Amino acid sequence: MTRHPPHARARLAALCLVAASSLGLTAGCRGCDDAARSAARLASEGNARELRPDAARTATDRRPSILLVALDGVPRQTLYGLLRRGLLPGFARLLGGAGDGGALAHAHLDESLLATLPSSTLAAWATTFTGVPPARHGISGNEFFIRESRRFIAPVPVSVDNNAHTLETESDSLVDQLLTVPTVYQRMRRTEPGMTIWVALSQVHGGADRFLLPDRSVLVEGITARAGAAVGIEPGYAPYAQVDEAVMDNLREDLDRHGAPDLLTLYLFGTDLYAHEAEVGPERALETYLREVLDARLGALADHLQRLGELDDRFVVVVSDHGHTAVMPDDAHSLGTDRDGDDEPPTVLRRAGFRLRPFELEVPAEAPFDAVLAYQGAMAFVYLADRTRCPGGVCAWSEPPRYREDVLAAAEAFHRASAGTGSVAAMRGTLDLILVREPTPFADDDRPFEVYLGGGRTGSIEDHLRAHPHPDYVAFTSRMRDLAVGPRGERAGDVVLLAHNGDRQRPEDRYYFAHEYRSWHGSPSRGDSELPFIVAHRRRSSAALASLVRDALGSDPAPTQDRVAEVLLSLRRARRVDR
Repeated sequence: MTRHPPHARARLAALCLVAASSLGLTAGCRGCDDAARSAARLASEGNARELRPDAARTATDRRPSILLVALDGVPRQTLYGLLRRGLLPGFARLLGGAGDGGALAHAHLDESLLATLPSSTLAAWATTFTGVPPARHGISGNEFFIRESRRFIAPVPVSVDNNAHTLETESDSLVDQLLTVPTVYQRMRRTEPGMTIWVALSQVHGGADRFLLPDRSVLVEGITARAGAAVGIEPGYAPYAQVDEAVMDNLREDLDRHGAPDLLTLYLFGTDLYAHEAEVGPERALETYLREVLDARLGALADHLQRLGELDDRFVVVVSDHGHTAVMPDDAHSLGTDRDGDDEPPTVLRRAGFRLRPFELEVPAEAPFDAVLAYQGAMAFVYLADRTRCPGGVCAWSEPPRYREDVLAAAEAFHRASAGTGSVAAMRGTLDLILVREPTPFADDDRPFEVYLGGGRTGSIEDHLRAHPHPDYVAFTSRMRDLAVGPRGERAGDVVLLAHNGDRQRPEDRYYFAHEYRSWHGSPSRGDSELPFIVAHRRRSSAALASLVRDALGSDPAPTQDRVAEVLLSLRRARRVDR
């Protein structure tokens, strides 16, 4: 039986609720009034939501157009391997076609781009579509805690089982509201106010004209598939494929009806959700989904754009957000929540004297908690309050915790648990690193993390890695700074727990912060972090495209995905290529 992971269930449930709302099926839905209202709003707007209905449109035919294909959860090695072996012919057509020997003569396949940390969906796409790291844009993970408002945010829920924020992302642009910087679309509008921009299904769409959704009749079929999974019928990738295929079908219809926009972002998430749960493991799951689901559809999109005359001077950009690491789908390797027993990370905090926030999306205003856990797969964020300010009552979360009495106390509890000397025996050997830092007020720039060594001692990440090399970790120190050091760095917590995951070769030796899965990500390992990044144009050579990309990525030999926005801005400024 397939057990859809929480964020898979949330995304499907949110989309299926839109479908059900359009058919009047949400009446009397207990506990889902807010979600039903959001769904009804989306349903009433059809398959596309107009984000700027009164904006003036002006011709921008002097600049090249862009199609950005955002693939969730696809590592570089998997995608490049399939393309180079000629196993994605439809995809290759979108990239300008394969020449002799299968080489892509009109595409540059970058070998340097890295994911942000944690290498997970929401932090990654927020970074891609703003051009700044998490400590600046404010989206630190799939779920996180905002101290000043005491608000738990979970657009991609991991520890909570609630899809409300997933739906709000699509109905009310929740992620865009939480960003503290402009999106790349908004940056483009500063110089091109009349530019046309469409976004299909991506969580970040601020500044776009239209937000495209799948056809609801297909989503109703998805409800049936999910119901089948609940009673033990194996749906495979079908529920996810239905959504990806439906959004591409609607996209082609909109292209016929409205013409092509200057910039089109197509977000496809089925790859990631299927990889999390597939019994065959993530690598085979991703290859299967790319070949059997996406390849033909992307080829059809290429043919459609070509027939419309909209591909000749259009850059095609392909990027992902993270890779995948196989894990064991059992309680021994899943570092879960209260519902998974009393041998999990929450128990470590409670036995150390902390009052943990319940694993719910919303809790009462009077809830007396002084610790919060947010899960990111290979990582977990621990947020702490100054316990002297709230003995038994509501804590002042806008104030920082104490360093020794709160931060180091929590770190020591986890250090002892992983060392096997604490009171939670099942945590022994689960943690690779415990990271801490001295707290600052939430409005100030935050400090970098250090490695907690036990007994109140800390050391720099650089020194620790020199003494204890991690060959599979790439650019760990700099990416942790991007997560932690900045005006919104506090959203990564006061303590960061890094499980033994990407540093271990065998799934049997890996752990992860989530309920039971077959694959996870979030670590600084190469497998989770090395991203595909392709720029293609059917009238430009691979060498010319490589030069454009290198100039925009900058001199860093291992650039992170915030540079993708700079590439997009650079491509939009490039000269048109006439016949």
